[in-house]
Amino acid sequence: MNLSLRRQRGEAPPAGALRLRAASPAPFEITASEEAGFEREDTASALEREQQLARRRRLLARLQGYALVVVLGIVVVIMWLSSPYFLTSGNLITALFGVSILGIMAVLETLVVIAGEIDISIAGVVAFSSVLIGILVADSWNVWLATAVALAVSGGVGLLNGVATVYLKINSLVTTLATYSIFTGMAYTISGTATLSVGGSGFWELGSGRPLSIPAPVYFFVGIWVVVALVTRFTALGRHVYATGDNYDAAVRSGIRADRLRVGLFVTVALSAGVAGVITTSELYSGSPQVGDPYLLSVITAVILGGASLRGGRGTMLGTLVAVLILGVLINGFALLQFSSFAADIVLGILLLVAVLSDNLLRKAAQ
Repeated sequence: MNLSLRRQRGEAPPAGALRLRAASPAPFEITASEEAGFEREDTASALEREQQLARRRRLLARLQGYALVVVLGIVVVIMWLSSPYFLTSGNLITALFGVSILGIMAVLETLVVIAGEIDISIAGVVAFSSVLIGILVADSWNVWLATAVALAVSGGVGLLNGVATVYLKINSLVTTLATYSIFTGMAYTISGTATLSVGGSGFWELGSGRPLSIPAPVYFFVGIWVVVALVTRFTALGRHVYATGDNYDAAVRSGIRADRLRVGLFVTVALSAGVAGVITTSELYSGSPQVGDPYLLSVITAVILGGASLRGGRGTMLGTLVAVLILGVLINGFALLQFSSFAADIVLGILLLVAVLSDNLLRKAAQ
């Protein structure tokens, strides 16, 4: 007898029918197996989208690198056609020296920017380290001991920047702008705005020596660049720097000591500024509070122009190298053509704006 007739007569349906009805799913109910299938599809779709995004980012980074090389070639050709002295050996040696001082700081600054921070105090550190060496030597200190003290103080400035930014939660731009102002002011104050003579056995070779006819600072720059390029490319430390800048919270959850890493990067870039101050002092045979002025904009411009993102997580040592060469050629060419230093400042400012705009456009294109 069917169920409807049993209900009309007031009879209870068979127990088996109840079990069958209870076991039947609701018309729109999703079973556990179907839900698992949907989750697998969503995961696969998200993974595919992430892979496509990664491929797009790599393509854009490669195109940006090619564009930088083309720009470098164009700038070289323009300067070559503008001045017959540009490609002479003497001028190239001068250009290499200028590029090296800029590059030493730009390489380490790139790591800081990749990690999602910025340090603009390095120009002040260059000036202060140079003046400090001059003050100590004038006070009858050994020049090498004075150099060691200057480097230690430079590292201390980086530690101050790192602690203020990471643990006191002060924006790195504000922190390093403050320390730039403090140490630049201190350099002018303790020197009385005067140039301080520095001498010492072998000290001049750091900036003025030319092993194999190549300026000694070039060896420093190339050595630092190679080491940092290898670290960022092949080591866990390099991957941690990128991960910290790309997604700080995810990096911390994955076990990366992101705070210590950022503090360490601030110390490292400040040390590079101290090294730049030492080399410049050696080359000039004197300490001066003005030696840091040319690097206030040029270092950051080189880093951003080379492809490092101000939002962190992106940048390459090769891009920074090419950008440093572009700026070096421009600065050297302006000097040969006897352009005003103010004209060079205008061009640097324009390049910085172009670099930031390019960074924003590339980030939007990669989304």
